[in-house]
Amino acid sequence: MKAALALLFATSCTTAALACDKVDAAKVQRAFAEAGASWTDRAAGVALEWGWAWDGAPAARRLALLKAFAAGDECLTGAARPISFYRNGRLVGTASAAGVHLVGVPATSAGARSAGPDCR
Repeated sequence: MKAALALLFATSCTTAALACDKVDAAKVQRAFAEAGASWTDRAAGVALEWGWAWDGAPAARRLALLKAFAAGDECLTGAARPISFYRNGRLVGTASAAGVHLVGVPATSAGARSAGPDCR
């Protein structure tokens, strides 16, 4: 469980630092699936339902997870798409051309940035 999340975060940081690597992006998506996330393509973008990895994670980690998925999706599809993130059917985050954001969490408390996970 923790190993999959550590791999996910490390891979997303590596991917963000380099040019788009489809193999790494696919590994990130596989780690999301192993953490219980599932997603569907829709006409208006992507809808992702979080699994257990969402529960108990601090806001900064949640934001990093959203950014990792959005970056991987953009790499694999060749374009940024709108993404709605849900947990138990409730909207918890969004990704769009305006950036990646947690719903109901002030940007400053989550360390929001326009793109990519915070890998410092």
